[in-house]
Amino acid sequence: MNLHFVFTCLLVSLLAACAIADPAERKAGADGIAAEARMTPLTLETPLLDLHARIRTAGKHGTLVVYIEGDGLAWKRTSERSDDPTPLNPVALRLAAVDPSPAVAWLARPCQFTGGLTARNCNSDLWTNARYSETVIAAIGEALDQLRAESGATKLALVGYSGGGTVAALAAMRRTDIVWLKTVASPLDTEAFTSFHKVSPLEGSLNPADDAASLTRLPQIHYVGENDRIVPPEINRAAAAQFDAAGCAELRVVTSAAHDDGWRDAWPALLRETPACR
Repeated sequence: MNLHFVFTCLLVSLLAACAIADPAERKAGADGIAAEARMTPLTLETPLLDLHARIRTAGKHGTLVVYIEGDGLAWKRTSERSDDPTPLNPVALRLAAVDPSPAVAWLARPCQFTGGLTARNCNSDLWTNARYSETVIAAIGEALDQLRAESGATKLALVGYSGGGTVAALAAMRRTDIVWLKTVASPLDTEAFTSFHKVSPLEGSLNPADDAASLTRLPQIHYVGENDRIVPPEINRAAAAQFDAAGCAELRVVTSAAHDDGWRDAWPALLRETPACR
């Protein structure tokens, strides 16, 4: 059985069948969250892909905190890819919405909220096996540049949920303007992740653990849920230890959190924790 499909069913808590909201409903739900948080919509045009974002700033500030969304709806049913990866539950957006920082942005992943297969240069590889590919990370990098320019910030702090944390780690490896990194329920070693779940490797994707040395001096905290069955703590222990070679990374197990449950309630307290090297 395709584990991506199983994960989707688990995430929406539908035990009998996955009744999937259409993209318009998913977008409307996200728009409501963002509107309540007074986050302004943006379309970020990169050379290859268009990305959807939201931003809230109160004047110019030195650091913009950017939340990167999870993988979204990759699979519609067993062995059938989704035609639109817009997430059913935009956890990263929910976390961004409660962040009181003076400059906050949220960045959707390629092809989310922009039309899926109908969006410019989008194909289903970009939200399945190649979701952490060079093409994706380059587009994310371009989008981060535009968000920084839009906000007037000189530095960025990155927060990634689920696969968005994988993307955030890969993006941070290429940049000199990142002050710290937080990941939430994110696979830091994609090979360990696919091996644990006994599924095929993510052909076409990059793996943060393969270049751990590039992150060792960046302050970072990696949060994992005690009850997460998709990214359980043991998947990340080895990679987190590699990232901590210079004493700058911490793996934190959050009691009572699962993969997409418990983070919104825990986030106000976790927000007060600033990653730092020891």
